[in-house]
Amino acid sequence: MKDTNPYPIHTLMLIDDSEFDQMIYRRIAQSSGLVDNLLQYLEAEDALGYIRDPDTRNPDLILLDINMPKMDGFEFLEAATKEFGVDLCPIVVMLTTSLNPRDAIRAKSFEVVRDFLNKPLTRAQLGALSELITTEGNHH
Repeated sequence: MKDTNPYPIHTLMLIDDSEFDQMIYRRIAQSSGLVDNLLQYLEAEDALGYIRDPDTRNPDLILLDINMPKMDGFEFLEAATKEFGVDLCPIVVMLTTSLNPRDAIRAKSFEVVRDFLNKPLTRAQLGALSELITTEGNHH
């Protein structure tokens, strides 16, 4: 079955507790023309609930904030990869305001994490990530 969706990123999941950052990412995603479905979560637990639903399709790309109340980005990754392994998502990118080298090392210890970027995400970075998804071929 040939995939005819014109969008390189079928489903982009944004997990970030900052409403301001979420607004910026939404504008970038919508104006880029690269994203078909946009899922936005202020709390990592809610995003995990979506992924656990057997009737939903896992995202092609997750942009994940590290520092969040309740469940932070690393706790989300630990819970999600424990349940789903590499099937969680082809590409996870950690976003942070602090480029702590320890965080970068910890992020890269997860097989699904492809990059560790300083906030805010730019349209050029989103374009580069969409190319990664395209070249790796969707496994859906």
